[in-house]
Amino acid sequence: MQGPAPFSVPPPIPSRQTPPAPPAPTPRPRRAIPLWAGILIGAVLAVVLLFGGLAWWGVKLFIGQATTAMNEHPVIQRCIGKIEDVSFDMVATGNDTREDGFAFRVRGTRGSGLVDAVFTSTDADHETIDAGELHMDNGKTVSLGGDDDDEDDGQDPGCS
Repeated sequence: MQGPAPFSVPPPIPSRQTPPAPPAPTPRPRRAIPLWAGILIGAVLAVVLLFGGLAWWGVKLFIGQATTAMNEHPVIQRCIGKIEDVSFDMVATGNDTREDGFAFRVRGTRGSGLVDAVFTSTDADHETIDAGELHMDNGKTVSLGGDDDDEDDGQDPGCS
């Protein structure tokens, strides 16, 4: 017999081994923090930076107004001269028991020292010195007094 086989090719015999399972999909890497936590942390950080920036701006504005008040005070003019450098002394300010007392390290054309005084706002743009002391770097302490001591009476305030 020469022709086509009366039967088709038999199917292969299944083996007793099961075919390998398809590879499991790789899990997505989890984020270190959830998205909502990242947004919350970002918002808190933005608020802190905003308030910190406003506080820095306010302190810088106050230091400028206090420098103007110190430059206009007659005792400071005689002892320190024109103020060239001012820095806010946080430790001395913290040790001051007065409510509105602030301390500044000042350096001027005639000398340098620590101004420890009560600054009062006269308006939105100006401060005045109500009372305080100027502690010169040479060891002398000079009272800054109130407004009645501000008159230039020609007496040496004891700066040198």
